[in-house]
Amino acid sequence: MRRSTIFEFLNRLPTLTGKKVRLRPRQLEDAAAEYRWRSDEELCRMDATDPLNFTFNEFLECYSAELEYPGLSYTLAVDTLDGIHIGDCSLFNFDLPGATAETGILIGEKAYWGQGCGMDAVQTFTSYIFETSDIEKLLLRTLDWNKRAQKCFEKCGFSPCGNTAYGEYRFIIMEIRRQQKQKNVQ
Repeated sequence: MRRSTIFEFLNRLPTLTGKKVRLRPRQLEDAAAEYRWRSDEELCRMDATDPLNFTFNEFLECYSAELEYPGLSYTLAVDTLDGIHIGDCSLFNFDLPGATAETGILIGEKAYWGQGCGMDAVQTFTSYIFETSDIEKLLLRTLDWNKRAQKCFEKCGFSPCGNTAYGEYRFIIMEIRRQQKQKNVQ
C-alpha cells in the first residue's frame, strides 16, 4: 500500500475512533472551549504558553481563519465517545526530507485528566499517521517537570531522545518511529 505524501495527508480530515475518544475535524463551535482552555493559567503553564490576552471575538476571527486556511499544520478535535469536546491533538513542524513531524496534545477539560483519554487520543492519532502518511518519525516536547505526561507518552511508545529549552522552560524531547509503533501493535 502506498502511503500518502504529507501534502496529501494534510488534505484529509478523518474521524478516528479510539477506545475512549473520537478524533474529528475541528469546527467553529469548538472555539468557545478552545478560548477557555487557552485562557486558563494552569493549562497554559502546562503548555509553556501565556494565557490569551485578547477578546473572544478576536480569538474567533483567528480561529475561523485557521479552520479555513490551516497551512502546514494538522489539528483534530478530541471528543469523548459520547460527544463531549475535551481537547485537541496536532501535527506540525514538518521536516519533509527527514520524514519527521512533531505532535502535541491538549486535554483541556480537567475532569477528563487521569482517565486515559489523552493516551487513547495519542495512540489513535499516531497509528493513523503511521498507517496513512509517509512520516517515519514523530517527535514531541513535554516540560521536564510534567512526569504524568511523560508516563503517558512512554505508554504510547515514545522514548526520550533529548532536551531543549525555550526561555525559562525546559523540555524533554521524545520520539517514536514507524517501526516501533508497528512492533507495539503486533
